[in-house]
Amino acid sequence: MSDMKRLSGDYHTHSIYDDGKSTLLEMALSAERAGLDYLGFSGHACQPFGEEYCIAPERVRDYVAEARQLQKQFLEEGHGLRLFVGLELDIYGRPEEDLDYVIGSAHGIMADGRLYNVDESPETTGRLIDEVFSGDAYAMTRAYYDNVAKIPRLTGCSIIGHFDLVTKFNEKQPMFDEQDKRYLDAALSVMEYLVKQDMIFEINTGAISRGWRTEPYPDMRLLRALYDMGGRIMLNSDSHHRDTVAYGFELAKRRAKEAGFSSSVLLTESGFLETAL
Repeated sequence: MSDMKRLSGDYHTHSIYDDGKSTLLEMALSAERAGLDYLGFSGHACQPFGEEYCIAPERVRDYVAEARQLQKQFLEEGHGLRLFVGLELDIYGRPEEDLDYVIGSAHGIMADGRLYNVDESPETTGRLIDEVFSGDAYAMTRAYYDNVAKIPRLTGCSIIGHFDLVTKFNEKQPMFDEQDKRYLDAALSVMEYLVKQDMIFEINTGAISRGWRTEPYPDMRLLRALYDMGGRIMLNSDSHHRDTVAYGFELAKRRAKEAGFSSSVLLTESGFLETAL
């Protein structure tokens, strides 16, 4: 693929409409300064539990309208950056219409009417293991990956968000062994299933920018397995601030190449296309 044109994009971003810290315009201008060709807005879709990190139901239309206005404005003004309007839709979230794409994610596990988000804090994940799974961390990770397997059916997405999010706190506060067969069997079987569903897996650098990890999702063992399975990848920052758009992409590219990949997927005006890393 040496003759393939190198383009760049970042499609997993958040703004002040959900739990981000910057406006949509600030995110777009930051992406333009970073030299990206494409940027996608992907606010957290609202959920029935009133999660504070999601777009409030009454603001979803405003979010889509502003994103569409900026999309049109950047095109008409001749910006080199092209914008796309999407959502990050959790398996417990509410689908929306008039979108260019959807990132599907599993952030937590429902138990006794409560949602335990595995990326909220080490304490929340610890309580989930102790209170719901009687201290069995591997039972918890199996339940998490069972939810990940449901993502395409429940969200209608094209992109799988942060596949191994359940490991977010494991580098600094280990809760289970990621090399343990009990963990890997669950992760790899679901990965293989999603590859067969033609899902695109993001290499997500969000936990690096937030100080919890030094490596992207998925980790290298899973990334190598994804390559061997014939999976497809997309680089995304999961940025919540204008200063972290495209954060850690050089590291993400290195890890992708080390795993065997020579290309990644971009959403363009012509749909999803492969581009050289």
